[in-house]
Amino acid sequence: MDGYTELAQLFKDRDNDSPYTPMIGTITALPQLKIKCGTRIELTADEVKAVFDIYEQRYVDDRLVYINLNKEVVLLPCSGYQRFIAIGVLK
Repeated sequence: MDGYTELAQLFKDRDNDSPYTPMIGTITALPQLKIKCGTRIELTADEVKAVFDIYEQRYVDDRLVYINLNKEVVLLPCSGYQRFIAIGVLK
């Protein structure tokens, strides 16, 4: 792929939907929050505010387990896709 085609592809990849379209991501790491959206976007705690306890935990067989780890989360983008509001977890 030549430089022009690669640059065009980068511009195409950054085209976003309307600002209020919910996104689905997967919580890949806790307690240092990481949420993966698609193949290229990885969000951290600085970029996500949750309306629920995203760090919910419990003990299973005397081991601390994060309930929402590896689950899908619904995100609402705001501030031009620079910040996100986590509104719930999909079961």
